[in-house]
Amino acid sequence: MAVLALSKLWVNRMDNGQAVSAQSAGRGRNHDQAGEVRTYAGGRQRSVTIAGERGQFSFRLLDVSLATVELLRTWIGADVQVRDHRGQRFFGVFFGVNIVEYKDPSFYDVAIVLRTVTVVEGV
Repeated sequence: MAVLALSKLWVNRMDNGQAVSAQSAGRGRNHDQAGEVRTYAGGRQRSVTIAGERGQFSFRLLDVSLATVELLRTWIGADVQVRDHRGQRFFGVFFGVNIVEYKDPSFYDVAIVLRTVTVVEGV
């Protein structure tokens, strides 16, 4: 039996297929649902929610070049697919990049927070 060992994180643009890959460290994860508590007559309080769960994943790409940093900056707001070292796939969009510089100006760490979107696969 063949075993596939993935060691990197891949980020692909959905519209044109451009790809970026890098080593990664950890992944944060958050799920929530939009809603609020409303007060009605007699002081009763009820939960009002909006259907659907929101997912948010944080990724950190390690030791990437300046060209890759600049490319990721141009992808802000674009639909992307992210595949991690576990083979898990996420579809979403990120609205910013957090860049950390090293003393060596050739390498950077880049953090993105992916907001998941609904994707229908197939034709």
